[in-house]
Amino acid sequence: MKFSLFLILILTACSVKKSVLENQTQNGHTELYSQPAAPKTQIDETLKRVVIAATNDIHGHYEPHNILLKDQHHEDRQYIQIGGVDFISSYFKILRQHYAGQVLLLDSGDLFSSNAQEMKFVSDFYSTLQYDAITIGLMDFNLKLPAKYHSSADFFKDFSAHSKTPVILSNLYELKTARAVEWNGTLPYLMREVNGVKIGIIGLIPDDIVGLTPVDNRVGFYVESMLQSTLKHSRLLRSLGAEVVVVITHQGVNCGEDIAAELKLPISKVNFEPKRKAACDLSSKMGEYLSRLPANLVDVVIGGRNHQKTANMINTSLVMSNFSDGLSFSYAELFVDSKTKKIQHDKTIIHQPVMFCREFFKETNDCYTEDPSVDHKARTPALFLGEPVAADSSLEQKFHYYLEGKSNKTTLNFKSLQPVLDHYEGQLTYLSGPNLNAKLMLISLKGSELSEILEDEFNQNLASKWNPSPFTVNGQNLSLTIEGSPIVATEYYKILASVEDLQNHIHLKKFITRPGNKSLNSVSWNEPWVQVKDEISTALSASEAVR
Repeated sequence: MKFSLFLILILTACSVKKSVLENQTQNGHTELYSQPAAPKTQIDETLKRVVIAATNDIHGHYEPHNILLKDQHHEDRQYIQIGGVDFISSYFKILRQHYAGQVLLLDSGDLFSSNAQEMKFVSDFYSTLQYDAITIGLMDFNLKLPAKYHSSADFFKDFSAHSKTPVILSNLYELKTARAVEWNGTLPYLMREVNGVKIGIIGLIPDDIVGLTPVDNRVGFYVESMLQSTLKHSRLLRSLGAEVVVVITHQGVNCGEDIAAELKLPISKVNFEPKRKAACDLSSKMGEYLSRLPANLVDVVIGGRNHQKTANMINTSLVMSNFSDGLSFSYAELFVDSKTKKIQHDKTIIHQPVMFCREFFKETNDCYTEDPSVDHKARTPALFLGEPVAADSSLEQKFHYYLEGKSNKTTLNFKSLQPVLDHYEGQLTYLSGPNLNAKLMLISLKGSELSEILEDEFNQNLASKWNPSPFTVNGQNLSLTIEGSPIVATEYYKILASVEDLQNHIHLKKFITRPGNKSLNSVSWNEPWVQVKDEISTALSASEAVR
């Protein structure tokens, strides 16, 4: 009898999943930003479940991130890949598979990379992954616009007209009409029915946009107060039968900093107490907005901008946001009483953000990289909700230039490089190897410096690495030209090369830090305009400039 009881206790202890609070430690964790186990899908028949899922601050990052990491167990550097549209799609498919007909997917802004060249593919990303609604973020008002657009208004009009996903702009007004924007593809609010529950969606431009964007980028616009717009639209949505009201806005609130200081942890390992009072700093613009909201007016607020995770109840609103650049997503399960049409707040399940892991560290069942106590070498396939996560092959061609190692192109000739040079106003490229996804930099060299380097390259039989070829041999004479003209010793020339090539080149590396160079940190040779030269004006790319 004693033995049986002892065995039962052991089995019970082994079967109980650890609380997420147990991960708030300086060393060690498990399943910190993943949910590999299958969820419980059965619920009370009197309740209707709605799953609110969201991303924020994707910034046009559809390629996987190569994360560098080190740990206490190994001296060598290690890498792991996180994100990428092919895996993001797989996570959302699994989510919809387990919560069939119950998922609402939203994005709260900062849709584009900073030079806004990828309009069509941003639209394709949100429609292909079946987002229900999106809104515009703060950095979307700070874009380096293509030449054909005279203002942000022109750009947003064009984007929304081609977007297959509704763009919600509840508090953005045009001064010339004194009305809320009424562009094709935009809505002042949206009503969606999910699993028999009516959900109203409001999209808000942040209150502080005036002080954080150039006046030229918002000329002709008026932004109504977030609170005023919320009061107006949420009451309208409730009168139309909305049982749940959701706000999407590119505004953030910091949560968990006090816990981080108390436990001496990085902020990324705390904030596992969604209902803990005073866990969030309400002195910010977002905090002020949340504090002033009337009770039970807004049920969920999807934020962003600060690139931190938030999964907290603030007053009567659930506030969620997660990491930037397509690394993770947030979700929560809400339960609505079928008779009263009211949310049963005591039953709400608030999940921590989920990383788009492409594989797991075996020790932790996740891909969280910041804990050096974990042995990161042993890997296992990633799981989400009990299902294996794998690349969505249907997207490998559609977004192939964002997926490292997925391009069918193995070599680059000058004809394919020319559009890149044209776009970045470069005059020469230096390409040492086949790594098409290496990050690029535009450096300036004085003619005398460049001539010396080119002569040495020619003598070392490395002339083929320079395009278009600046070398002309006439008998015993070598001449150096760019665009048909001799290189002038006193002039400066722009050279486009990968950061890796520049760092490894015996001569070029000393010019990396020269003032006037451009770091194209999210741009590689393997960009769409490399593939299709005649689409440079509308080609999609990752961003120019450092964010």
